[in-house]
Amino acid sequence: MSVSNDNVSINTYPQAVTLNINDLTGEISVFTRPQNVVIEFNGALTTGSGSFIIGETPAGTINGSNATFTTAQGFDPASVSVFLNGVNIINGVDYITTGTNTILLNVSPVNGDYLRVNYKLG
Repeated sequence: MSVSNDNVSINTYPQAVTLNINDLTGEISVFTRPQNVVIEFNGALTTGSGSFIIGETPAGTINGSNATFTTAQGFDPASVSVFLNGVNIINGVDYITTGTNTILLNVSPVNGDYLRVNYKLG
């Protein structure tokens, strides 16, 4: 990995990845594993097509009975991706969105579960 001129470059086989850090506000973590390199990003990303929130932990209690979670900012409902314990769950099957900042899960997550969301700002 190298950093120069506001770019982070990660050279991996068979492909290299370059991230422009001027577009990112948040935390980047890079993990090298035997078969791959995992890049995790939590924060905000701004592109020509809008601003995105990546890896947000929505507000709401994870206790086995609560299924309603809210995001810190308003979202474009068509852009929401929800991850339960790292698995991308399916809109319309595992959850629905209401309004521009509420996510209703079909099954309440239990203690020890974790929830993350990605979305385009609405």
